[in-house]
Amino acid sequence: MTSAANHQDLIRRARAADPQAITTIYEHYSTSIFRYIYYRVGDVEQARDLQADVFLRMIEGLERYEDRGWSIGAWLYRIAHDRTIDQLRRSQRRNLQSLNESHEAVDGPEWASELRSEHSALRQAMNRLGEDQRRVLLLRFVYELSLQDTANQLGRTVGAVKSMQHRALDNLRRMMRDGIEVEMA
Repeated sequence: MTSAANHQDLIRRARAADPQAITTIYEHYSTSIFRYIYYRVGDVEQARDLQADVFLRMIEGLERYEDRGWSIGAWLYRIAHDRTIDQLRRSQRRNLQSLNESHEAVDGPEWASELRSEHSALRQAMNRLGEDQRRVLLLRFVYELSLQDTANQLGRTVGAVKSMQHRALDNLRRMMRDGIEVEMA
């Protein structure tokens, strides 16, 4: 899926129910879609169910898919985002990803406790960011997407993504600093 022509051909074949084209799309995006969902829900089984739902909805919606010059990944991330938000609203809870308990055994309880505390503070600060700023940081730093790919995922320009990323990092830095100052006072 490197060139626009390959992308358009793949979409055309997928819309014609070509199993190889659908498989290619699934293989290319399934892992990153799973990670995106898992980061939000914090539960492997729930993330797998939502991941399957994303690709089912993709297959069901292929005939309505409009190529607007973005990769099909942008559409898949939009479906994943919408399905994840729906699930979180239904469950009325935000599961946080647990720290691996093996850290405590290897590095001692003090280190694990400190890491858990920092991780919790970062999660809380991320949750206080606006949805767009949180998504920019996730796409850029958790999923390591380029500026262009992030812009495509969000339907924004590269300049808008740079600006949003800068504001998000400033806000996150400020919240983390303020949280540390409150704890020390």
